[in-house]
Amino acid sequence: MIPFEQLIPMPVERFKDEFQNKKWFIQKRDDGRFREHFSWKEFDQYMNSYGLNGHQRMPQCQIVGDKKYCHKKAEKKLTKEQIYEHWKNGDSFILTLCEFLNKTMWQQCVEFEKHFGRGQANIYCSSQKDAKCFPTHADTTENFLFHVRGKIRWYIMNEYEWDCPPEDATVQKVVDLDDGDLLYLPSKLYHRVDTLGPRISISFHFHTHGDSKREDWIDWLGDING
Repeated sequence: MIPFEQLIPMPVERFKDEFQNKKWFIQKRDDGRFREHFSWKEFDQYMNSYGLNGHQRMPQCQIVGDKKYCHKKAEKKLTKEQIYEHWKNGDSFILTLCEFLNKTMWQQCVEFEKHFGRGQANIYCSSQKDAKCFPTHADTTENFLFHVRGKIRWYIMNEYEWDCPPEDATVQKVVDLDDGDLLYLPSKLYHRVDTLGPRISISFHFHTHGDSKREDWIDWLGDING
């Protein structure tokens, strides 16, 4: 977990006064500081949990391809083999509501919630360059994007959702993010991405106000070693 004060390149009060839900910013780092938040090994374990012993253990998986697929909501569920074909064919995967998958992500949410309302984490994974991703769009919540592994190109637009439809948005800045880089986006600012190779990104997002109570992370192991 990284303290909020170390994630932003300015004092907290300046962020709240000048940037929060007003301006985007990037903090570039080359130290891979987010690698403990999620790994390819954890992704592999999560995706392979589907269907074991007849249980549905990956309800929050979504696929971004020619059409969006939500495993939880789909009336006709894809098989594990069909899902794997989507991965091999360059569709991007989203693991939503995933802050519970490990203690580091859970602690990071708790840290953010000292300053924001109740939030969540979504993990974005792509297997290759030019993977299928969302077209230009805007999110209803403000976002801190942790770039964990790989490289991705962001297109940050000039316009917000209330200015124009997404297809009319114009590019303000193009920036490549590497391991350890962070991007903050205000809510409803248009954007899109291109993958430059396999990547893992985590979006920590939340509404500015609201109930910040989160369930405790219980230490089941205590002094147990191994």
